[in-house]
Amino acid sequence: MPYKDLREFMALLEKKRLLARVKAEVDPAWEINGVTRKLQVEGGPAVLFEKVKGHKVPVVCGIIGTPRHLALALDMDTEDERQITDEWAKRIDHPIPPRLVKAGPCKENVLTGDKADLNVIFPPVIWHKGDGGPYIGTLGLQVTRDPETGCQNTGIYRMMVRTKNETSLLMPAFQHGGQHLQKWARIYPGKPMPIAVAIGTEPCYLLAAGAKFHHPPAEDDYAGALRGEPLELVKCETCDLEVPATSEIILEGEVYPGELKPCGPFGEYTGFLGGAQDFNVFHLKAITHRNNPIFQGARVSAPKGKGWDESALLWIKGEEYHLYKELKKVNGVVDVCVPIWCSGFHAVVSLRTLKQGHPFQIMQKVWADDTIGSIVKHVIVVDEDVDVRNPQEVEWAMANLVQGDRDIYIASRCPGEGLDSSMPYSKRYWSAKVGIDATMPVYDYQAEGTEPPPQCNDPDMVARVEAQWQKYGIKL
Repeated sequence: MPYKDLREFMALLEKKRLLARVKAEVDPAWEINGVTRKLQVEGGPAVLFEKVKGHKVPVVCGIIGTPRHLALALDMDTEDERQITDEWAKRIDHPIPPRLVKAGPCKENVLTGDKADLNVIFPPVIWHKGDGGPYIGTLGLQVTRDPETGCQNTGIYRMMVRTKNETSLLMPAFQHGGQHLQKWARIYPGKPMPIAVAIGTEPCYLLAAGAKFHHPPAEDDYAGALRGEPLELVKCETCDLEVPATSEIILEGEVYPGELKPCGPFGEYTGFLGGAQDFNVFHLKAITHRNNPIFQGARVSAPKGKGWDESALLWIKGEEYHLYKELKKVNGVVDVCVPIWCSGFHAVVSLRTLKQGHPFQIMQKVWADDTIGSIVKHVIVVDEDVDVRNPQEVEWAMANLVQGDRDIYIASRCPGEGLDSSMPYSKRYWSAKVGIDATMPVYDYQAEGTEPPPQCNDPDMVARVEAQWQKYGIKL
């Protein structure tokens, strides 16, 4: 059964000992940073900070902090990432439109005018030592509407608090929200575009916001597909945007095309501190929230140790699921992995090679994708018997099956990612793409009249032994 709100999902995580409560008072200037970093390295659990120094609103982090948390959001209790991917792909084939309701818990308190003050509703969390200020938009879900089609979009865009009623807004042009703003500027020159921000929602809406979809339909419909039933939405107070009725907090405001102000620095999912840049500006008009609201945020970072990064897990897994869905349309594709520890820059594809040049065709399809093609720098294609989620197996294939002058492809001056630290600032958004064909060169062997050497992994023997493992009395 789907969860009605964030609180219901938190209760399940706590029941399964996947959420911890910190009852001691914590300083938002540094302690939330330090504790969440430690938990990320150790692989969880999620954490609720009940007492934040100088503030009444508690902070929850790590709700989708591991693949198991993600699976539970889909009402699956597993850590098998292939199983999660397959289920995701099945569900999003059947979008379920949302249901509009007249009211919901997010309307229990309505603040407008001078009462709409960000400092009252948000604890000033500093997520990294070098950040330019407190960020409320590490897991804020921004809702915009396409002024041409009317289709809503929900994305996750960064927001740094500037004043009590103003934040920065990183909404790049390659994202749907940024495209909406470009269209709005053309259709309604000089006028501000409405935007709403939902914070603390039921988990499938969060998953949909972090993923990559073609519009229409909207993320609202895909969230319904992931939940298995319609998402309930309610209209905003100051505009016609629709937001999840059970959200903890809703911000309503507007953004003027062309208005830019400094934002940052900020610690990024790549593991580096990003510099200050000029971004759009969000102007607050109203706040609605539940009684005793909970602020949901995430410390963005590169995964370390045996842990995961919640923000990266959301969008990188969304990238992986999108790529899996698209590549499965190509005959021979078995599985796809976008490793979370590689910042979304690597994609590993297992392939049943059916023709000469088949691996190169896969690489081209990845780089040509209009949603994630600019992000993925490196595509590694392996044989179907290689586990794309096992780095040891992937590196084995690269070491044993690759000849550099034959199997490595380089394409220069391609669209790139602005956070790629391998390039100096002046050259970012351009990138060289590298493809590695780590499949067995069967056609080269055939050309000389021989066969590739067989692997000595004896799968039949392994299966027989595993079927009667208790017989040997060995505990692993």
